[in-house]
Amino acid sequence: MKLSIPLTFVVLATFALGTAHAWERKGWVKLGEKTVNGRVDRDTIRVGKYDGRFSKLTLSVEKSELELLSFVVTFANGEKWEPNVRFFFRENSRSRVIDLPGDERRIQKIDITYKNVPGGGRATLEVWGLKVVGHDDHRRRH
Repeated sequence: MKLSIPLTFVVLATFALGTAHAWERKGWVKLGEKTVNGRVDRDTIRVGKYDGRFSKLTLSVEKSELELLSFVVTFANGEKWEPNVRFFFRENSRSRVIDLPGDERRIQKIDITYKNVPGGGRATLEVWGLKVVGHDDHRRRH
């Protein structure tokens, strides 16, 4: 009986640590966050074409479960790109790292279509970008 209490604690502690955001954020910049309002919601995260160059994206979901229906990135040159990221996210989870096409890209905006999971709360979606360092950012706002 004495062994079962510590073992239960170890199992619960391991589960709690496994659901936390345990990822290295060095170099990652939060591009924005939105909260899902209702069954199906559409939102835009405006990044700004002069806010840096990015090579990768990742998505993080908090507060509830969420189903991502579409994710469209509009680059500074007007080109649109839709990665295949239709996915069901558990609360406090993160997507795989999404490589942007090309070496590095300036992002103007990201259009998202998503929905809350029935019976859950209002989920929050964060979009993170891996900023490219070491490049001369000479095209700034005038």
